Amino acid sequence: MARAAAAPGVLISGLVSRTGPPAQIVDLWLEGAFELVVSPALLAELTGVIGRPKLAQAIPARTAQRLLEELAASAVLFDDPPPVPGATPDPKDDYLVALAVACGADVLVSGDRHLTGLSSTQPRVLSPRAFVDLLDPRGSR
Repeated sequence: MARAAAAPGVLISGLVSRTGPPAQIVDLWLEGAFELVVSPALLAELTGVIGRPKLAQAIPARTAQRLLEELAASAVLFDDPPPVPGATPDPKDDYLVALAVACGADVLVSGDRHLTGLSSTQPRVLSPRAFVDLLDPRGSR
């Protein structure tokens, strides 16, 4: 089974719009198609972003709370590894690469171009669409 770390933006996009690759990723995870890894830092960022007034209008509070509860119950929780300074062009994302490496993820899923453009990162960084295609190559979704 594939193991993936997903940037908070991917999960949030999956809640804002229930169509498209981010929503498919949330659904595939809930169906057990892959193992999602999280850390306290990732959960804190996700909680903070979901709580912003602009997103509170786009995501019903119950939906956001259900996702956070499901992440706490079903995602694989890893301790925050030390960040890898300079791993990404945006120092705020260094923790995502460190998490993906520390937990042995097969992929890091992100829609951020500065992450998907990294060529030497292990594990590889995939866009949400590329990750859905990897999990569901026949495109049955």
